Amino acid sequence: MRFAWIMAAIVAAMTSQLNAAQDYSKAYTQCTNMSYGQQSTLEKCVKKELKLQSKVLKKSYKNYVKLNPNNAAIIQNQYVMFEKKVKNQCSRVMAGQQTQIKRGECQLEMVIAQTNWYQAR
Repeated sequence: MRFAWIMAAIVAAMTSQLNAAQDYSKAYTQCTNMSYGQQSTLEKCVKKELKLQSKVLKKSYKNYVKLNPNNAAIIQNQYVMFEKKVKNQCSRVMAGQQTQIKRGECQLEMVIAQTNWYQAR
C-alpha cells in the first residue's frame, strides 16, 4: 500500500512538471498553419511569438532570481551569456530567402528551452 502511494506521488509530480513546460502558443500554431507558406506571414508569426516568449522568459528569469537571491549575480551573468549564445548561434543560420524565419525559429527554440529551464528550477 505504501508503495502505491509513493508511485502515485511520483506520477503526480511528473505530470505537474510536464504541464508547467512552456511551448509555442496556440496563436502561433494557428498563425503558421494559416500562413500557407507565405514568407511575409510566417515572418510576422515568428516575430510576434518571439516577442511573447521573450516576455515569458524575462518573467521566469526575474522569478528565478527572486527565488535565489544569494546567487543573483551568477544568474545574471548566466542570462547575459545566454543572450550572447542566442545571438551568435542564430546569426549563423543561412537559409537563403527564409533567413529571417529560420533565425527567428532558432531564437524561439532557445528562448523556450531557457524558459523551461528557469521554470523547472
